[in-house]
Amino acid sequence: MKIVTFLTALLALVTLSQSALAGDLFVDGDFAAAQEQAKASGKLVMIDFAAEWCGPCKMLDRTTWKDEGVISALSGKAVAVKVDVDENGELAARFRIRSLPTIIFIDGEGKEVSRLIGYRDAEEFLEEFQKLGKS
Repeated sequence: MKIVTFLTALLALVTLSQSALAGDLFVDGDFAAAQEQAKASGKLVMIDFAAEWCGPCKMLDRTTWKDEGVISALSGKAVAVKVDVDENGELAARFRIRSLPTIIFIDGEGKEVSRLIGYRDAEEFLEEFQKLGKS
């Protein structure tokens, strides 16, 4: 009985720590706050355009955005913000979002640097993210 209780507690702890990692990737606040933070720190802004009803967006949330390598790479070079296209139609129109998920990187001045459309697992995402500094 003690083993079952211990294993249940351990599983809950692991689940909570993984949720905390994913939560640490995205800044609290909106796009404007993320852009200000990125400009002040000399980083890019990564905008994850998504929607509640988007299956591939939810896959990103469950996999790629929880990957420790992705979190580490992004936190060093970008300020990540999640934007719901249904709640932020003007911003989605400004960036010409046609498919979800769409991940856009912009510099501190708001100039688009790169755009990824569709789901990427952690390995694919990191491969493409590492190309940003080389182009």
